[in-house]
Amino acid sequence: MNGERQVRVYTSGGCEVVQLLGEIDHATAPLVEQDVLVSVRANTGVVLDLTETTFLDSAGLLCLDRVVTAFSDRGAPVRVAAPAEGMVRFTLDLIGFLPDLLAEDVDSAVAAMAF
Repeated sequence: MNGERQVRVYTSGGCEVVQLLGEIDHATAPLVEQDVLVSVRANTGVVLDLTETTFLDSAGLLCLDRVVTAFSDRGAPVRVAAPAEGMVRFTLDLIGFLPDLLAEDVDSAVAAMAF
């Protein structure tokens, strides 16, 4: 993304929403992972918003897995918002990414949080 930040963090419904923008691949995944883990202080729920993510390769999937694990280890419930018809969701479904954590949009992901 030519030096632009690929991580945007905001609050919705008492959760921290982490929006990942653009392509998360071998070139960007390490920086995205570091940015997410430094930017989010998750004491409550975390929604990883992939609605604006256009591509995930194996490095992006590993980044996602590490971020979910890190928040889970902190005791913060996590959900991943990825539209059902998108390429990113297809990839997540193909690899069998934790279906209980998936939602179609941020609002559904926030609503699925059990505080």
